[in-house]
Formats: sequence, C-alpha cells, structure tokens
Amino acid sequence: MKKRAPVLCFHLVLLAVFLTIPAAFAHPNQPLIIDFRPVAPVEKMSLSLPFTLPVATAEVVRFEGTGLCAVKTGHRLPMDRLTFTVDQTTEPGGKLTVFQLRIQLLPSDPPGAYEGLVYAVCPDAKERPPLPILVKVRVLPWIRLEPATVDPLLTIADTPFFTEDFLPARAPVKLLLASNAPWRLSLRVGSRTPFRPPPFPLQISIGKTLNTTDFKAKIMPSGEFYPVAFGAPTVVGEGARATDYWTELYVTVSIPNWYHYPAGDYDFRLFLTAETLGP
Repeated sequence: MKKRAPVLCFHLVLLAVFLTIPAAFAHPNQPLIIDFRPVAPVEKMSLSLPFTLPVATAEVVRFEGTGLCAVKTGHRLPMDRLTFTVDQTTEPGGKLTVFQLRIQLLPSDPPGAYEGLVYAVCPDAKERPPLPILVKVRVLPWIRLEPATVDPLLTIADTPFFTEDFLPARAPVKLLLASNAPWRLSLRVGSRTPFRPPPFPLQISIGKTLNTTDFKAKIMPSGEFYPVAFGAPTVVGEGARATDYWTELYVTVSIPNWYHYPAGDYDFRLFLTAETLGP
C-alpha cells in the first residue's frame, strides 16, 4: 500500500495542474457576449437584456461601435439601433454596474445572423483599456398572407352570350402579402363536388395590379401545389403605411370552353401557401 501512495499523489497533482491551467492562461480582456433570442420582427419592436460591467457606479461609461453586420449577406444594423442605460437595480457606490441593452428591430430588416463589437469606454480611467462587448441577434425570415376582404369568394355565373369561350369570375379576390425576404406563393385547387365524369380545369390568373397578369395557367382540381407568384421583400423602413408594408395580389378564375361541361353548381376551394426563399 505504501508503494501506491506516490502514484496516487502524482495523479492528484497532475489533475490539479490541468484544472488550473485554463483559468491561469485565460485572456483578461475577452469580450462579454450578449446574445438575443432569434426573432421574426413582423412589426417594429425592441428587445432588452441586462449585463454587468466591472466599473464603479460613479463612473461615466461611453459605448462605441459601428453597429451589427450579417457576415453571410453583408446587411447591417446601425449603431443607433442600440441603446445602453444604467439599470435601476444597480446599488449606488458599488464596484459593479448593471446596464440594460435595448436593440430596435424593424420589419424591413433582412434575415440573418447579426453580430458586432461594442466597446465600453471609461474616460475617467485612462489606464483601463476599453471593455469589449459582442452583441448578437438572429433575425428570422417571416411572411404574412391575408385576404383583403372578410369573405374572399370567387363567383362564376352563366354568361348571357353563348359565343364567349370562357366564363370569368364576377370580380377578383384581393390578397395582401408581406415579407422581409424573397417569397413564393403556391396554389392548389380543391373541390367539394363529386365529379362524374372527371373534373374540368380552371384557368387561374394572378396579377400584382388589377390590369396586369403575372401568372396564368390551367389547373385541375385535386392536383398538386403550383408556384403562382414570386417577389422581393415587401417592407420599406418601419412599414408604417400600408403601401410600405403590403404588396397586393389579385386572384381571378375562369372556365375555358365552358360549354363542353355539364351545367350545375360546383364548389371549389383555392388553397394558398406562402413561403420565404433563402439567399
């Protein structure tokens, strides 16, 4: 048993040395990391997080930086989006000060992982180097799709002119779409009417104005989703006005060669799905 004691002691000393090496060689000026939660800013919003700095409460601290940058895309959040204030929980006369960092996000901010260094500078402490703070926030892509009317219904009625080749809907349905990223809209035609013989196709038309048609195709009911519209990010700035937030889409439908199909009441459903497209 006595011969094993030095071996056991050697292992304990070696373990103690390795445990103390990281702390002994740690960089004294490593940045403090403030990492906000991922967020999809569908409207103007602010996030706040507290942090503590080893500065006396009586010292005046100035925060300097150039803002945040998304490395993959190059998009930036300017420095004036960051606001630093002293937290009310800080006790006067202490050697530590609690601050609050508030970051403002806009619905037009492109998606991406933003980060940047901010330096806390104490003008009264000339020998103290600036304290680095790494601020990080992830802006998620988002998209909204809403009907502009309470009851979005497309009605196709008989035409008084038998010579017409197609039956159009009486009026289009207007949709509103908003996104902070490139987007795609897909459509599928469903039916609640049992068809015997097989169903007839519907001609779907979609335009970004009443007088334009950006997409037109014949689609069979109960088929797959078809991509019917694409676009760039829609929001400008804070998106305070509707024209700076939404883009309009006008959907209409018609039955080409309608006189080849049996008369009757048909109940169709248009299913729409909107998604963002990555960079």
